[in-house]
Amino acid sequence: MDDLLKDFLQEATEHIDATSVELLRFEKDQTDPALVASLFRHIHTIKGSSGFLSLPRVARLTHATETLIGRLRDGATATSAHVSLILAAVDRLSMLLLEIARNEVEPEGDDKALLTQLEQGAASLRPNATLAPHGADPPAMAPQAASSSENLSSLGARLSDTVRVSVGVLDRLVGIVSELVLTRNQLLELSSAGDDEVIKAAVQNLSSVTGDLQDAVMQVRMQPVERLFATLPRLVRDLSLELGKKIELVTLGGDTELDRQVIELIRAPLTHIIRNAADHGIETGAERLALGKPEAGRIRVSANYDAGQITIEIKDDGRGLDREAIKAKAIALGLATKESLARMSDADIFEFVMLPGFSTAPSITKISGRGVGMDVVRDNIQSIGGAVFINSAAGKGSTVILRIPLTLAIAPALILSCGRSRFAVLQMAVIEVVGVGEGFDHEIQFIHDAPVLRLRGDALPLVDLAEALDLDAPDAPPRRDGFAVILRVGGVRFGLLVETIADVQEIVIEPLAGPLARIGVFSGQTILGDGGVALILDPAAIMESMGLDNLAAPARPAPAALLAPEREKTRIILLRAGGGSLKALPLSLVMRIEEVTADRFVPSGDGYAMLYEKRLLPVFPAATDMRLDASRDYPILVLAGAGQATAIVVDEVIDVVEEELSFQKKGADPRIIGTVSMNGCIVDVLDVAYFIEMADPGVLTRGVNQRPRVLLVDDKQFFRDMLAPVLLAAGYDVTTAASGREALALVERGLRIDAAVTDIDMPDMDGYALARALLQTPGRADLPIVALAPQKTAKALEAATLCGVRALVGKFDRRALVETLGALLDGVAASGEQIERRIMAEAAA
Repeated sequence: MDDLLKDFLQEATEHIDATSVELLRFEKDQTDPALVASLFRHIHTIKGSSGFLSLPRVARLTHATETLIGRLRDGATATSAHVSLILAAVDRLSMLLLEIARNEVEPEGDDKALLTQLEQGAASLRPNATLAPHGADPPAMAPQAASSSENLSSLGARLSDTVRVSVGVLDRLVGIVSELVLTRNQLLELSSAGDDEVIKAAVQNLSSVTGDLQDAVMQVRMQPVERLFATLPRLVRDLSLELGKKIELVTLGGDTELDRQVIELIRAPLTHIIRNAADHGIETGAERLALGKPEAGRIRVSANYDAGQITIEIKDDGRGLDREAIKAKAIALGLATKESLARMSDADIFEFVMLPGFSTAPSITKISGRGVGMDVVRDNIQSIGGAVFINSAAGKGSTVILRIPLTLAIAPALILSCGRSRFAVLQMAVIEVVGVGEGFDHEIQFIHDAPVLRLRGDALPLVDLAEALDLDAPDAPPRRDGFAVILRVGGVRFGLLVETIADVQEIVIEPLAGPLARIGVFSGQTILGDGGVALILDPAAIMESMGLDNLAAPARPAPAALLAPEREKTRIILLRAGGGSLKALPLSLVMRIEEVTADRFVPSGDGYAMLYEKRLLPVFPAATDMRLDASRDYPILVLAGAGQATAIVVDEVIDVVEEELSFQKKGADPRIIGTVSMNGCIVDVLDVAYFIEMADPGVLTRGVNQRPRVLLVDDKQFFRDMLAPVLLAAGYDVTTAASGREALALVERGLRIDAAVTDIDMPDMDGYALARALLQTPGRADLPIVALAPQKTAKALEAATLCGVRALVGKFDRRALVETLGALLDGVAASGEQIERRIMAEAAA
């Protein structure tokens, strides 16, 4: 059934049920005007929706009923006959809805007799008069059997397993959960200071239950941004007609989820930005044709996750902001001088657009030009802990970026200490934490007086939080020790230098007060477990305030013929297990490393088992010749993801390095995926999927083919690091991408690929959309594409086939993936031979 029709039937069922109950109350007490208004509203709502869905019988019947109830709303007094007539109409509506639900179309026929009686009933009513002037009641119409209403109620139950809940109830529930989280944090703080294990266990159990409740409540509040985008096509259509311009709208990332409250708060700012783009940005058709542009302008609205926030980008391909006009207006308003403007960057100049009363439009229109708008947009976005940024290129268009928090409620955060102050940074933006200075392996270096941290071969810029927030004395020497919190914003990594890491907590996010919001480097505030207040840092704003945002500027694309993609380096843990070669494991596949005593291991099958966080954890030795000594501790590596808790025990964790995985030998041991050379040492790379399958048995094999290039696309680092070594060991060159956009950018820059493997469920561009886009690129209409899905269902296979995907395999089914790619790429190796045979045939001729 069509989703719109299903929603209509659900809503209409509720209105019919409410009308039946309220009619009987109205018959007993006609003095309540609110009751009559409610009856009118129920019927009017059904009428409006039926007209939209082209249901003429329902529309005519509700219109006649609405007219009759309208007379009652005007003050006329109804008799029992009038109430029976309305009930008869309600029963007829119930019958029609049941037929529509069964057949998905409105039944044939008319309701002429009932419509006539409703019209006569309405005509018989006059304000403050019970009967018509001639003293007759309206024609009697017996209501249909009550079973129709009962059937309709059962229909509503069948159509939906949801319950409509007031937004106020949801907000109250979130408020209660927020208070519960604060109380939980306080209890954790108190219990950690005591020695009573019973209390600690009870508090831990409470913490776990609170976390589950919090996740469930937050999921209820999350809604796809598509609900926000759904109103934009009509807006752009109306603007196009009013302005006499051809404008196309493209929306991306509609399945990105956002807190319901945030969606409502950004609806008005988003609408205003699009109106500005249509009015000021997009040129007329004649102007665009003269400039060599397509006649139709384009506005693109996209949403994606970035560093614990949502980024909504509104981009047009119009004329762009007039930099000189903005400068002239700023001088005219006394906001800046020519000398100060000459020293400003484009970004600083564009900031004037967001000041109250600032407009460069030559005339005022109904759409824009009054100088009221972008300042309100910025204030509204900042009020929820967000930020607004404007980029523009003359003749190419403008981009407005809204960076807003995922939710206004609860999120995990790292609590940082700097001076006497504590700050929070959302965990989604944190990559890792590194100790620096005395007692640690890493030291801060200075390049042109700028602090940098050399981490696994990369030089990362460092931002001293105390210096950025002016917490230190002016003459304080540069900090050289502490902890570097490595953050990622977009494609930029940088370190935030702090004194200590105080804690990791689930925090309740509260928006900032107006004065604090204008500081720019904070996105919210929270109350900690001990009752103290901490400000929530905005990594993107800190990066920009310290001038690091230029690191995110895209590099000039190389000519397609010159593009030679570099092998991606992988962060690897070096291990020692048993005798022979060192062992290695991609770091992203490890959730945590812990030291445990050998007496906790109990032999089980081919490995061991141990109690871990009140669960049975399968533990497998990393090497077959490992012998455990009961008198010592061993590191265990708890593997991330896979839905099955699994761990590997080793003799020693040696180091974390960043190296290319270039396999030189296939592993004979099923625990080893292959052998690589690192700094002159032979290292065996462990096959994580093997250990996962040992915990949840499955027998898979690998084959080795020639080396076509495979593009592996998955938004989760876990799956990229798990599947890339499998494909490398199977004989493929592998290029990985973290999103559909990144994959398309690589292909557009000239990356040669023989096949693509893509996850279906990705937040920015799903696998279906990526498949269609790849097949539409020149020369790739026959590109073999394999889709990865959590489960290989018939519905997913059908959708994938419609998008040109050749095969669908499960994410953990390595054997199927390797075999499928082998079958699809069977002809790649022969292509060169075919060319040679053709050349030789031509020469012979």
